[in-house]
Amino acid sequence: MGLTSQFKMSDLARLAQSNDPAHRDQLLLALGSLCALGPLEDSLTEEAVGQIMIILFPRVHHTAQMTLSAKLCNAAWASHPLIMTIAQSTPKVAEPVISSSPVLNDNDLVKLSNMAGTEHRQLIALRPNISTSVTDALISHDEPTVLTAIVENRSAQMSMESFATCVRISRRVEPLRAKLTLRKDMPRSLIPSLFAYSDEPMRKMIAVRFGVDGNHLSAVVKEAIMNKGKRAPVDPNEKKERMAHTLVEKLAKAERLSTPFVLKCLNDKNIIMFEHALARLAGVGLDQLRAALERDAIYATALSCRAARVDRSVFPTIHKAMVAAGLEIAPLNGKDANKAANAYGTHSPAAAAVALRLLSREA
Repeated sequence: MGLTSQFKMSDLARLAQSNDPAHRDQLLLALGSLCALGPLEDSLTEEAVGQIMIILFPRVHHTAQMTLSAKLCNAAWASHPLIMTIAQSTPKVAEPVISSSPVLNDNDLVKLSNMAGTEHRQLIALRPNISTSVTDALISHDEPTVLTAIVENRSAQMSMESFATCVRISRRVEPLRAKLTLRKDMPRSLIPSLFAYSDEPMRKMIAVRFGVDGNHLSAVVKEAIMNKGKRAPVDPNEKKERMAHTLVEKLAKAERLSTPFVLKCLNDKNIIMFEHALARLAGVGLDQLRAALERDAIYATALSCRAARVDRSVFPTIHKAMVAAGLEIAPLNGKDANKAANAYGTHSPAAAAVALRLLSREA
């Protein structure tokens, strides 16, 4: 007997609005059990039931939410909006669907990694067979626990840039270094850096596991340490950098850091202050912004402005001010204008920040 022959959709919708907590829990789990058995009789019924469960979900007890997540985590036919709603709930509720729901695709996982918190990103990192687009999005947040989870997940695909970030951060995170030594797909070009950051027992393990000459690498590391003191003098702009950082942080805390301030920095030809302000507004590191600007100034600027929620109509003014300030940036026409339009048209602010971080790693 089909669902629609037992209940009218209007009756189910009315029950979904019930003020009886126990009634709501029972109704949601009954619908969840029905959906877990297989696809419903037609697409309209599936859509209606999915909408009712979305209405019920935030109004039921936490235990009922957890039970529903467990019921639907393997159902490939489950409602996509419902699964996304569950995935954005508390980590305990979200864990089953994030870990295994076939409904979630790469775009969903990237979106979740940008919207949710560290605990959700850890769950995504441990999901089997995540692609490089997902790991790149996760790694862009530079969270050691998430990076360690990704590296521990042997089925997770990792790009060269992702491995490089993990090795860099492993310098101060011993568990991450240990997990990296177990990755068979570790790029050989990064092995010397991993070796340099490791203690003697781990260096021996690296030499054996990756088949490298430990004595040679030890000599290279020793020479690098001896030459460390022979670097060039401190940049004379260091004082300006400190002053810019201090002022920008002060303005940000006072909620006075804004697009007009960015334009003022350009009009004053204060490039250091401009870079500090734009990086802070965009939510990326200063070094990341500078590396991205060096790689592709017009695209990086557009991504930065999008991440900073600068209105699209203001971008030409910022571009003009950058040119007037003497910064090297392509004219705003042809394919370069299309790049800027693409940065705004295809990225949310959060996605633009991720794209900017990834662009910086290509520099």
